[in-house]
Amino acid sequence: MRLVRHAPLARCMYCLADGVPRTEEHLIPRALGGRLTLRDAVCEPCRRVTGRWEQATLDREFVVPKTLLALKRRRARAKGPSHLPLVGIDGEDSPFESTAATFPRTFSLPVFEPATLLSGVARTTPHRIEFVDCHLNVGTPSRQARAIAPPLADPQAYARAIAKWAYALAVAERGLACCDTQPMRDLMRGRRGDPFAFVGTPAPRASASREWLHHYCVQENGPWLTVTLALFASAGMTPYEVVIGRT
Repeated sequence: MRLVRHAPLARCMYCLADGVPRTEEHLIPRALGGRLTLRDAVCEPCRRVTGRWEQATLDREFVVPKTLLALKRRRARAKGPSHLPLVGIDGEDSPFESTAATFPRTFSLPVFEPATLLSGVARTTPHRIEFVDCHLNVGTPSRQARAIAPPLADPQAYARAIAKWAYALAVAERGLACCDTQPMRDLMRGRRGDPFAFVGTPAPRASASREWLHHYCVQENGPWLTVTLALFASAGMTPYEVVIGRT
């Protein structure tokens, strides 16, 4: 990702508490190639709450790209996973036990309808979920394989993880006073149950620059501050659009 320069926040980015011990917050998880962090940004109670949905999503929907990035690190630094996860392969009757040379380079990620704060159509779960094929060029595989998109077991957890990363990017670039962040912070702390009010896919769908693995843009959209977040942009993923708050 492009470099984001920021200063310490002096308070927790979720509950706004100051004078309490805080740790760093990754803008994009390290498991997905993220290297940029917000220093002194999150207190321990908020870290536990916000990390719960994030980790579940990384272990389910992002298991293939997470494994591919670990394989890339192993090639570069003699590190990486010692055991590859079982994943469903298109054309196979059962999960395929892969090696580094046969692990699928093609995977799918979900896209949704526009965020309801932008569309005005209220819903707690998306009426329609589609999947976009992505491809990571990590070495030359001995077998061309496509991972079957797993069912989206918990759409709300997935949307909360996307919202968390978009919120961190917005705060890193524009600070905690960027807009009215109270509704988003309530969502992050489990005080709201409507993540699809904030998270969606733009209509019409747009393509992102393939210059970066992950790409984002913070911008005003009418009365809202939004983040367009293209995870795995260089692999062909469609961007998400996340409402951060009212400006």
